Amino acid sequence: MQKKPKVALWSGLTAVSAVLTAAAMVATFVVAPMYETTINVATNASTYRIIKGETNEDTNYFTSTFASDDEREAYEAELCATVESEGAALLKNDNAALPLASGAKVSLFARGSVDLMYGGTGSGAVDTSSAPTLKDALEAQGITVNQTLWDWYSSEDIASKYSRVTPDAISDALGANSQYGVNEAPWSEVETANASSFAEYGDAAIVVFSRSGGEGADLPSGDNGSGVDWTGDTNYLELSQEEKDLLSGLKALKDAGTFKSIIVLLNTSNALELDFLNPEICGVDYGIDSCLWVGDVGQTGANGVGMLLAGAVNPSGSLVDTYWYDNLANPAVTNFYSRPYTNNADYGFAADDKDNGNQGYYVVYQEGIYLGYRYAETRYEDYVMGTGNAGTFNYGTTVAYPFGYGDSYTTFGYSNYSVTEDADAFTVNVTVTNTGSVAGKKTVQVYFQSPYTDYDKQNGIEKASVELCGFEKTAILEPGASENVTITVDKSELRTYDSNGAKTYILDAGDYYFTVADGSHEAVNNVLAAKGYTPETTENRMDTAGDATLTWKWNNAALDTTTFATSEATGNAITNLFDDADPNKVSYSPGSVTWLSRSDWTATYPTGSFDLAMNDELAAALENTQYDGSQADSVEMPTLGAEGDLTLASMIGADYDDPQWDALLDQITFDEMNLLITQGFHNTKAVASIGKTATKDENGPQGLTAALTGGASAMCYTSEDVMAATFNRDLINDVGRCIGEDCLAMGYSGLYGPGINMHRTPYSGRNFEYYAEDPFIAGEICASEVQGIQSMGVYVYLKHVALNDSESSRMGVNTWVNEQTAREVYLEVADKAVVDGGAWCTMSGFNRWGATWCGKYENLQTDYLRGELGMRGMSITDYSGGSHYMDSADALIAGTEIWDSPTPLHTGILENYENDAYIVTQMREATHKILYTVVNSNAMNGWSSADRLEVITPWWKLAAWSLCGVLAVLTVICVVMLVKAVNKKKTMKAE
Repeated sequence: MQKKPKVALWSGLTAVSAVLTAAAMVATFVVAPMYETTINVATNASTYRIIKGETNEDTNYFTSTFASDDEREAYEAELCATVESEGAALLKNDNAALPLASGAKVSLFARGSVDLMYGGTGSGAVDTSSAPTLKDALEAQGITVNQTLWDWYSSEDIASKYSRVTPDAISDALGANSQYGVNEAPWSEVETANASSFAEYGDAAIVVFSRSGGEGADLPSGDNGSGVDWTGDTNYLELSQEEKDLLSGLKALKDAGTFKSIIVLLNTSNALELDFLNPEICGVDYGIDSCLWVGDVGQTGANGVGMLLAGAVNPSGSLVDTYWYDNLANPAVTNFYSRPYTNNADYGFAADDKDNGNQGYYVVYQEGIYLGYRYAETRYEDYVMGTGNAGTFNYGTTVAYPFGYGDSYTTFGYSNYSVTEDADAFTVNVTVTNTGSVAGKKTVQVYFQSPYTDYDKQNGIEKASVELCGFEKTAILEPGASENVTITVDKSELRTYDSNGAKTYILDAGDYYFTVADGSHEAVNNVLAAKGYTPETTENRMDTAGDATLTWKWNNAALDTTTFATSEATGNAITNLFDDADPNKVSYSPGSVTWLSRSDWTATYPTGSFDLAMNDELAAALENTQYDGSQADSVEMPTLGAEGDLTLASMIGADYDDPQWDALLDQITFDEMNLLITQGFHNTKAVASIGKTATKDENGPQGLTAALTGGASAMCYTSEDVMAATFNRDLINDVGRCIGEDCLAMGYSGLYGPGINMHRTPYSGRNFEYYAEDPFIAGEICASEVQGIQSMGVYVYLKHVALNDSESSRMGVNTWVNEQTAREVYLEVADKAVVDGGAWCTMSGFNRWGATWCGKYENLQTDYLRGELGMRGMSITDYSGGSHYMDSADALIAGTEIWDSPTPLHTGILENYENDAYIVTQMREATHKILYTVVNSNAMNGWSSADRLEVITPWWKLAAWSLCGVLAVLTVICVVMLVKAVNKKKTMKAE
């Protein structure tokens, strides 16, 4: 009997194979080309091969100092622990609760104890799956940990019920809407399940309070006075009720003799409100004996915490943020979160429109220069002196721990304090003596005060009461031992920016004070003492007597408007660049802003968010614009694609202005320049015409991380604030060197980091990848880290320059700030990192300065970064895969060289200008900067001037083509079989 033809089977197989073929072809020939760069980076696919030429050149330009990967990794594991042990700050240590006694038996409480914050989320995230736990770290020091309690907190049931809520790595692409939650286990459950184990492990109850932070979402602060409720009902940085109940429960057990002491670890880069440490403030005595701030500990930093708790290392870290009893007492919080212009609807600006850059959202830096301690100490001094209409300001009930504070297990004394002056600097000398009973290190901090003059008041210049201007760290001093410390303070540290009068940096006439102090508050009290103030003479407005013997006064006879009016780095004149970010000066102002001023604290203090309104001129400035081609014929078309035998390796060691660059650039085609400039997502592309290899660039505020691209990661160091809190340049320079070593070992030439934005408030989601609230310590530590990283041939991209200090509406938010504030606070870190650290590159922010996106703000990209600071390398955008407001042509003109983009969006834009000589010239100059950066990097290792590069098809593309071919053949086979089946069926019917 003849078999029935399988028409249905072959119809189905034909349909399936046809759909799969069509899908594969669309993916391969339509979608994949749009994301080719991303796929190449994620799969580590080669897009070229090197054809070696005959040469005797030594091509090992950058070499490792380690004999093996194992040696490097072991050294870095110890280094990370050392950074933590030197950066953690001891805040409270009553009853000598720390260090723990040898062989102590302890209980660890709170979910944070088994789930430490090693780092933040997003682009800074690093794999810490193999990181030691706090229990591991304590046991390594001979401390025994309550296993029953540990197992309970670690159990799957408790972990699932009470896991810390954190934002996704990149929530909602580039504009997170994640919520943060504490979600601590209730004390009743903790006690019921574990009470029988407490007495045996009662030498100490160690409580770990952890808070998360990450890219894309700022932390909720509750009603901050702005009229916007950012949490529903929660301030994420105050203790939750469950945490308070935990402390109360432990206090009761301590009173009953179950626990000898209660120790709190602050495992966060976002400053918790510390009212719970002071019974007079919170109204409850939780019986806390000791408190140690540890920040985000990094991959092996828990070992450093263990050493500190056990006394193997003496704490020597100092806070790099002001810690408040109530974070809302910080004036910056009032205007921290972005808000819409009051009449957005009239102009059609949609809410959360990331593609067009949130044109209708703004933030105002109304606090001006008075960030953190600059506010608290200055208002305190004016309150003490009865100046500035300071009102009733109680420092003791406002600030829990000042900037620069850090206790020790020993004590130190200062003597032989002196300051000498020369033409360009002051030299501070002081003898530090360990006056206690155990060995330890001491951070020596130097602060200065500049005069607040009538000229300042008339010209709207603000002055902080004290500013950090120098520091050093002693070696380990044995009890009774001393060290003479010398600190040099450049006179440029005393300058201030006058944006209304001289319109440049000035040095005021009057008295300047220098003091050595343990933190900002001690510094201002020392200066007050030198002026003759005491608690008695001020009716106790002055809370503590200062030490006038630790101050030195210098008088500047006359106002100086010329010494600092010229850039030391470039010789260019310095004048106002950022007036169009000041609502009080720009023509399209959305309204006037009253900046916080010490001339009248009460009248200028932020009492609510500024309600600014859109207007026609501002709306026009915020529209997505694009170069109109009007300059096309203003220059001659550059030579493109010329014959030549120069390679990029030929330019190794050449100056930027070497005439041979022109000949090299002539060989490059328009298409090569276009791809190099516009598809710079985690790489710089190969350029075959000049033998330029592709480079791999990667994220790295805490160390090399490939969290977003799927590659291998390296050592995750502590959060940047812990690095800064070490006050140890040499140590962080070594961290930088080792990050560079990791990049060298793993084939990376560029690093998206360090992060250089500011801790404007404790609520910024990315505080973990920024150093501090103070630009001096941030800039000095950053410069040291940058020097270390770049010593291994790795070019850094300082991110995100600038004013990207929050995540709220970060995609294009309008940032309003005055010029003095921008220069003295928010650009100072870049200044030090570029000028002193030699940083090659920067990454711009998503935000706007006023109405102009950072990347196309010529005053920032060209006039400031290049014209004033002398930056040598390239400026890259933040991720720009689908953001039309980050326009290619306009930004290129402004001084942006490369786009952090995996798609052809910007490639397509520049293609429209292939015949525009002006844009092509800008592309050529951008290409020059990119190549100059790369030729001075480790990307040239192994390359000689005799080598050639040949472009090849990456393996994944060959595989995709093969898949399409196989599916197409299968489809044809199915069609043939279907036709045969249909014909057979027809034949059988005919019979």
